[in-house]
Amino acid sequence: MRHGKLVSRSTWESTIDKLHTNKPFFRTKKQCINEVSDALTRAVQLRIPPQRFAVFLSGGIDSSLLALLAKKFGGDLVLVSVGLKDSPDLKHAKVMADMLGVQWVVRELSLSDCEQLVQKAVQILPSALHDSVHVGISAVVIAAVDTVKTEGVTYFVGGLGAEEIFAGYQRHVAAFDVHEECWAGLKRMWSTDLVRDAALGKALGITVVTPFLDEELIRVAMRVPAKLKIVDEERKVILREVAEIMGVPHDIAWRKKQAAHYGSGVDKVIEKLARTKGLGKTAYVRSLL
Repeated sequence: MRHGKLVSRSTWESTIDKLHTNKPFFRTKKQCINEVSDALTRAVQLRIPPQRFAVFLSGGIDSSLLALLAKKFGGDLVLVSVGLKDSPDLKHAKVMADMLGVQWVVRELSLSDCEQLVQKAVQILPSALHDSVHVGISAVVIAAVDTVKTEGVTYFVGGLGAEEIFAGYQRHVAAFDVHEECWAGLKRMWSTDLVRDAALGKALGITVVTPFLDEELIRVAMRVPAKLKIVDEERKVILREVAEIMGVPHDIAWRKKQAAHYGSGVDKVIEKLARTKGLGKTAYVRSLL
């Protein structure tokens, strides 16, 4: 999957149906860890480009693991992080960037920056995605791309897909069948995440590759038993264990999920701007058209 190159909905859903394996779950936790580690490593290695590239580093488990693997395979790597001063994402990203010792570019946002980024996101996204979540996430992506533009970077590695294949959402915890919810979530991605990211890629002139949507990795992840993905309501457990084994610091590997617009602090700014207009967040976003 690459931003700006959106396959048709029918093609995407057909691909997911073909990946829906009937193979049995892996029998042991050790096998799960080894298979996931190997498949993820290959997925990242296949996507390391010959030109300069960046990893969107939020300081969460997904981006930190991708950054660690990207460094392992060399190449001209830049890490880029976005957030308000003292935001959770910037604090955690610093820990990971310091550990990896590669170039780290930071965009510390002001309130006026956020307002401009939100307005730009609204202009890029289709009207169906004019809500505070997709606009907030898009604002962070736009800021990150602008930040490394002077570095000549147009190729990015992103963490999209990890939540779906490793059961990272609360709806996975609540689901009667965790894996069927994962498969259904992968299909639903087309009308939300994939449409959003294709619009961003086209407008910003970037390529973003997504190792967690690698077909081999999806097959492997979906053979990990649900009991190893969700443990006592802790989500993505198997991926967290893989990350820690590979070298991601414990506090980052087990950091609670915060979507980009939350961890960066952009969502709070949207809420503040909305209040000044006497509106809810989504109503405010839609008022910007």
